[in-house]
Amino acid sequence: MCGIIAAISRDDGLENAVISALERLEYRGYDSAGIAYLDRNQPVLCRIRATGRIENLKRKIAQRHIDGTIGIGHTRWATHGGVTEENAHPHACNGVAIVHNGIIENYQQLKERLKRNGYCFDSETDSEVIATLIAYNISDGLDFTGAFLKSIRELTGTYAIVAIHEKEPNTLLGAKNGSPMTVGLSPDGMNFYVASDAVALSSLAENIAYLEDGDCIIAENSDPAIAYKILDKSENEVVRQVVPNSISLKSVNKGGYETFMLKEIFEEAVVAAATYDGLDCNVDITKYGAISIIACGTSYYAGLLAKYFIEELAQIHVDVEVASEFRYRNPVLSPNSLYVFISQSGETIDTLCAMRLVKQRGYKTLALINVDGSSIAREADIVIKTASGIEIGVAATKTFIAQSLSMLMLCQKKEDIKMDQITSSINAVLNNCQQIANAAEKMKGSKGLVYIGRGISYPIALEGALKIKELAYISAEGYPAGEIKHGPIAIVDEDVYTISIAPYDKHFEKTISNTQEILARNGKILLITTKNSAGAVAGIVDHDNVDVLFLCDVEWPYQAFCMATAIHLLAYYTSKAKGHDVDKPRNLAKSVTVE
Repeated sequence: MCGIIAAISRDDGLENAVISALERLEYRGYDSAGIAYLDRNQPVLCRIRATGRIENLKRKIAQRHIDGTIGIGHTRWATHGGVTEENAHPHACNGVAIVHNGIIENYQQLKERLKRNGYCFDSETDSEVIATLIAYNISDGLDFTGAFLKSIRELTGTYAIVAIHEKEPNTLLGAKNGSPMTVGLSPDGMNFYVASDAVALSSLAENIAYLEDGDCIIAENSDPAIAYKILDKSENEVVRQVVPNSISLKSVNKGGYETFMLKEIFEEAVVAAATYDGLDCNVDITKYGAISIIACGTSYYAGLLAKYFIEELAQIHVDVEVASEFRYRNPVLSPNSLYVFISQSGETIDTLCAMRLVKQRGYKTLALINVDGSSIAREADIVIKTASGIEIGVAATKTFIAQSLSMLMLCQKKEDIKMDQITSSINAVLNNCQQIANAAEKMKGSKGLVYIGRGISYPIALEGALKIKELAYISAEGYPAGEIKHGPIAIVDEDVYTISIAPYDKHFEKTISNTQEILARNGKILLITTKNSAGAVAGIVDHDNVDVLFLCDVEWPYQAFCMATAIHLLAYYTSKAKGHDVDKPRNLAKSVTVE
């Protein structure tokens, strides 16, 4: 979470570079934002911060001309302390300014020690301690670099940190432990950048390098060119692989759509085809006695869907675990199991730590990710990369499709997968989006939503409930349809909508029976089914409390993909009907890199 950009600019582009990067990083946090820079003519530290969206910061910046050579910026997702200007980054002390992603676990002890030495604090954050600690170590006789390195060694927790100091106006320092950090040079070599995300550098640096845990970066604006070096955790100089920045500026634009999320939903068929074309899955899962899938959020639901795929098609036992529980449970591991970790960003902290636990015990790990060079990708034994492209909308949509298809390809031969059924059925849903928007308009006033399904429809129900919670802020739960009488039916009344996901499959009749039970209690129903069920549902679709969405007739398991697109659109249009910002849902950010 949170977004960092830092730059050394030898031309006049510091303001544009920092602001444009912050705008691209806003999906990582949008509670507040700020910049700090050193003036070109007199190296005095200047700081501008604002609560809310980047637009609020831009209005403040417009009131003054920024003429600087070195600067740092940050967009915040609040962890310690509320959403106030005092808590916004950058934090500063005695001419030192820092931006920070992560959580400093020992900040209270450090803070008390610094208070005893006469330092005061303006914020409620853990991050302010870092700037103050560096300033304290400078006052103790160290230069900026020495004070920074000493301070980093005193921190416990996760961090990506970048710092500047007005007494050393040509130096930019950074450090990484557990939170992502990327460095890059502009094509002309005139500018140097550090960022929390390659997205920030999409128009700035064509080549980038990913730092590893324990790394520090020291960059100097020296003649005739910017020079930098990377130190590892033992402070030995190291070289990290430089790779092309695959994220284009076009991929982080809306492309004519009203929102990023709508654009990304409408890319789901294209992403499915690209994932299929680009994935040569040479992993033989049949040599493993069992598979454990570990993930969080939407990726966890893709893992649940994969359980149905793998157990049906490959007859291999599959467990699916929530990463944050797995890593703290002291799990019993099996040497004959394959451990699969799913993460869109490749930086999800609980998933990363769970994978490290498995690797420490010497077992085989496979990562399914969407970001080259991410921490999970670098550390896994086997890597499968989806072809989703960058996903800016906070709520995952097209990445769910790509993850689910990738997992299907682990257990079904590529030539046996009927991609025409997947892509055509997704496109048919997209072409019918107005009907989904109409259903969303009816749902928007519900006090609660219940999603039900059986078989592969159950993970889709869970995914649908998550999306509605994330985007429309309506209390929603997903259940196996067979569990409806074990408690959930108690909340059904005329103000609760049930989304019954019932394709015409072997579970159809039982799911329709559960749907009838809800209807008998005056519950409102949106039935998502397939066209070949039309005769079987004729008795209920004319009921005043029932709306029906007919999807294409496709075979199992391909129904999962068009059903997913339908519930993604339903969440999107419900959020829009309620007047919410779909791309920036409250309290959420894209990549969960802190616990």
